[in-house]
Amino acid sequence: MGRTLVRELLLALANFAWSTLIVAPLVVLFWRGTWDMLNQLIYPDFPAEDAPSNTSRREKSGLVSFVLGVSIRIIFDLIRFHVGEFLSTKHSFLKNVGGLIYCLIYAMAGVAFWRGTWYLMKLDVGEKDFQLSIVLIGGVTVLVFSKISRTLISSPLGLCSDNHDNTFQISTYFQKLPSDKLWFCADVLFTNLVVRLLIVFCWWSLWSLEESVLNRSRIGVRDSEAAYDSLLIGYAAAILAVALDKTLQRSPAMKQYITRVLQCATTLVAFFSSVNVWRGIWSCYDNYLFPNISKEVNYVVSASFGFTTLAALRLSNTISNDHIIFDVLDSRIVDYDYFGQQKSESSDEMIPILD
Repeated sequence: MGRTLVRELLLALANFAWSTLIVAPLVVLFWRGTWDMLNQLIYPDFPAEDAPSNTSRREKSGLVSFVLGVSIRIIFDLIRFHVGEFLSTKHSFLKNVGGLIYCLIYAMAGVAFWRGTWYLMKLDVGEKDFQLSIVLIGGVTVLVFSKISRTLISSPLGLCSDNHDNTFQISTYFQKLPSDKLWFCADVLFTNLVVRLLIVFCWWSLWSLEESVLNRSRIGVRDSEAAYDSLLIGYAAAILAVALDKTLQRSPAMKQYITRVLQCATTLVAFFSSVNVWRGIWSCYDNYLFPNISKEVNYVVSASFGFTTLAALRLSNTISNDHIIFDVLDSRIVDYDYFGQQKSESSDEMIPILD
């Protein structure tokens, strides 16, 4: 009995350390490299026309990035089931390569979607504390009452392994299937243009609110000091979220209304942790990663190394893990397990599994 408990504790510590110290930095590395490559490709900085009073080029950059990203994502969501069904009949090598290519394009489109939304919100809504607070509180409230607040959580507290089901799993808000035809198309549009936009709004507003409280972490800018405080707060909040989640799992007899409150609190702590871990790691990369090479090489190496390493670890789905996750009782809120998990492929028939 004692040995089992020790083994479980060591396994949990190994999984947590792996997720926080290895996986999360690799995911942010890909996002940072892709995001900054888009900065160089879509209306790049041009000092003669980028005066503070002239935001037209930045607005165009954000708009093009958003339209490009959301268009690719909608198309890929519409064909996801059929691509998965086609690949499921192929040799395992083609199946795996096809899944990785799909994941890479989908992930890059996701970065473009987030970057475009981030730019447009920054320019059109502004970054004053009042506006940011309204967006944050409103967005989180809608997601909580829609029972999908767990969708806010990302690495290091949300891992997604590489297997056929995870890559081609249909995950939309109304859980429609391709056989529903027009309803499925409407569901995909609603998921991308409403639900996923709300997720970006929440991340953007919390990230920006912290600019006036913690060390600055402006994306793509080398600040005077890296956001170490954000990184430490993020990891501390991750430990708290894991502890709260373990408490919930070990207290099945707890009254339902208490369980719901604790689950909501755990989800919000995990969301807060995810944002701060990303914010801190991104700031460290902007300040210290490859300072002696050109920006273009820096960004390409970052994105390539991040994706390739995660693919080798069979965790590339974590980069674009934006499944709509519903808040249900008696289920884990955070998922950082890597070691000790049984790796299994799905059956030959492609069956959509909904969160």
